[in-house]
Amino acid sequence: MSDRKTIKRNFPLSDFEEEQAFLTSHHTKGWRLFSIKGKKYTFEKCDKETFVYQIDFNPDERQKDEYIQLYTDFGWQFVAEKDGRFYFCKSTMGNNDTAIFSDRETKAILCRKIIKRKLIGFIPITIISLLIIGLLIFFSNSVPFIITAAVAMIFIGWLILTLCTKKYLYGLLKIREILNDNE
Repeated sequence: MSDRKTIKRNFPLSDFEEEQAFLTSHHTKGWRLFSIKGKKYTFEKCDKETFVYQIDFNPDERQKDEYIQLYTDFGWQFVAEKDGRFYFCKSTMGNNDTAIFSDRETKAILCRKIIKRKLIGFIPITIISLLIIGLLIFFSNSVPFIITAAVAMIFIGWLILTLCTKKYLYGLLKIREILNDNE
């Protein structure tokens, strides 16, 4: 039997609670998270222990060492990092404090960070689309109107599809629901 196994799963940023439960259940079954690369979670064999996993989001890369040290000081073990998400684990044996976000205020802060991250990702797409549409309108005298309109419609359609995908809206609504439950 191998000492490592890899599972391919995709957890959107808004599904952080499901991802935490997934990691915690694997550790309980004797598989500790070793690394994360893209959608691949690599686990290594360990004793069947009761550990809890928590994910925090820290977009400020400059203060990464201090950030990790803060959680280490409170008994959390740093496990992995992926796309600004930091994965920590802690034994639940004799531990009452097994949640990083144990109160409403800290969970609300996490949810706001996630919403900000999701929305910031679409700012460049919006700006580029508007610039291209603006340039096409400005140069519409030298380019036939039908070509200008077609290209503008393609970019507008692309922007709308990007912003209105089911997955994106589902994620934002889910984070909003978590926020409302905690307030």
